[in-house]
Amino acid sequence: MGEDTIHTGLVDAHVHIKNEKGLDDAALTGATAIRDAGTKEGAGLKTGTALRSGLTIVSAGWALYKKGGYGSFFGVPVETRAEIRGAILQLKRAGAGIIKIMASGVVSLKEPGTITPGGFHSEELRFIVDEAAAAGLDVMAHANGEAAILVATESGVRSVEHGFFMTERMLETMAKHGTYWTPTVGALARAADSTTISKEMKAHITALIANQLEMIGRAREIGVPLAVGTDCALPDPEYRKIYDAELSYFEQAGISREDVLNIACEGGAKLLGLRTIL
Repeated sequence: MGEDTIHTGLVDAHVHIKNEKGLDDAALTGATAIRDAGTKEGAGLKTGTALRSGLTIVSAGWALYKKGGYGSFFGVPVETRAEIRGAILQLKRAGAGIIKIMASGVVSLKEPGTITPGGFHSEELRFIVDEAAAAGLDVMAHANGEAAILVATESGVRSVEHGFFMTERMLETMAKHGTYWTPTVGALARAADSTTISKEMKAHITALIANQLEMIGRAREIGVPLAVGTDCALPDPEYRKIYDAELSYFEQAGISREDVLNIACEGGAKLLGLRTIL
């Protein structure tokens, strides 16, 4: 990514832009920049990447996912190297500023402790990262579970998105590689609240969120670069409340308010490849 200059302000490193009204919601929240993790329609690319009301947009356009796996709601399926290369070049031509991939499924809301099917194997991930780099782009990886996080990190992705079931071992690997983590705690909390789930599943989600908070605090201690991301689909009339809740999760992880705001502003800007000025 090229390095643009923005004034220091709040950054949301993981949203999904549905239309231009979503940009207005973000701007009204006080955001300086957002990273659009994509929709199947590529709506974020239609808004352009230029400044809008002081807002910088870095868009993935749409995500790439492994045929037969998780991701159809967010992007297009790929399987062969030719399909992967073609999809990356298409996104580059369309104006994407980042490549988004689905390196795993999602946290199951039906079977405690499991992740739904999805993801690429290590050779495919390395090929994706190399092809994206050849096009001048980094890769953001939706990855849950130790195996997916490890493969994504060692393949050279710019950031791990969500990262549920995070472990100390994975944090150490991410710190070693300088891989950013966008924990999106609120995304799981909102999904659990909006779904009819069993008491057993509710207790499991509560424990999983507690582990996520513990790992965020540990990540800060050992030097894993962090960014704030809501995983919010914009527009959303509750967006300001959702962003503030995400900040509060970082505080619950034992990080001071001052440091949380630094993560939200400068941390997010660095992840997006933006040079900040006061």
